[in-house]
Amino acid sequence: MLFKSLKLYLNQEIELEHLSQNLIDFDYKRQEQVCGEGDFSRRGFITDIFPFSFELPIRIEFDNQKIVSIKTFNPSSGEALWQHNIVIILPYKQTSSARGALFNEEFPLKNFIDLNVGDLVVHNQHGIGKFLGMQKIKKAGSLKDHLVIEYDRKETLFVPVDAMHLVQKYIAIQAAKPKLYRLGNKEWERVKARTRKGIQKLAWELLGLQAMRLASVGFKFSADTDWQADFEKTFPYEETPDQDKAMQEVKADMESFKPMDRLLCGDVGYGKTEVAMRAAFKAVMDNKQVAYLVPTTILAEQHYKNFTGRLKNFAVNVQMLSRFRTVAQQKEIIQELAQGGVDIVIGTHRLLSEDVVLKI
Repeated sequence: MLFKSLKLYLNQEIELEHLSQNLIDFDYKRQEQVCGEGDFSRRGFITDIFPFSFELPIRIEFDNQKIVSIKTFNPSSGEALWQHNIVIILPYKQTSSARGALFNEEFPLKNFIDLNVGDLVVHNQHGIGKFLGMQKIKKAGSLKDHLVIEYDRKETLFVPVDAMHLVQKYIAIQAAKPKLYRLGNKEWERVKARTRKGIQKLAWELLGLQAMRLASVGFKFSADTDWQADFEKTFPYEETPDQDKAMQEVKADMESFKPMDRLLCGDVGYGKTEVAMRAAFKAVMDNKQVAYLVPTTILAEQHYKNFTGRLKNFAVNVQMLSRFRTVAQQKEIIQELAQGGVDIVIGTHRLLSEDVVLKI
């Protein structure tokens, strides 16, 4: 079955009525304003859509029949947050099956494909190439928009917009620039085959770890103490509903014999540190040591100041391990940790060294 999606991109010409009908065919509901997934609204030459699987809605602005702007916006304030060049909208009626289905290379893992000329892209069937822009090509008697991708030896691939879900922006952690692949070469298939094997191996390892976790019994922390309540009162702000919910769920995990397996996500300034701080204090109240791992020395210093400031009226020993500590200071902190004298240690990857051992 062919993958069904709606592609919208800058400078595309599309009739507003045609767009609305496509959204209705995709099981979207027209509303006065968008509130949740599956809603869309129209006001003059502006169409708001809250696509399936998106965290926030998008606003499409038209100049007659031409798309001149695609922006993600805050539905509460109407504030534009960021712009996009291309967006792929999935049918809302696929919600039941798509959320539980296994993704494959024919299914777009990313709904946004914001490409600029010169960006490296990955085509699922042809590998890494360079995006050269959009070009109209005559096909079946009419002009159709195509993505233009340049490969090794200046070979060119024209991808119709109906197949743009097969193309994604190239993203890599390493700084080294990858080589472009040749069209028709088997190397890309070999790379994909090796990657599949690696993913399968990792999946089995994760399943094994999860099985071990489920079969094991963890430490059951005690209920909150009066000191816990006193500590939480030192928080200078009012908790948000989501923050309060996360705190209660983390505490429930800690008070269970089941080992905790929880990922807390949130943007900068949304209160993740406070959740971690309260969990750390709760652990210390049960005579457990806490290791707080951070990615940078600057962040370690910031958290150290926050922890020590909040805990200054409590008998809790907080230390930091990073390059901001001398070798002699690090040695002393490590000895205290091993003896149980340090309650909370905050640090970078230095915490992962073999000489760092916690007593409890």
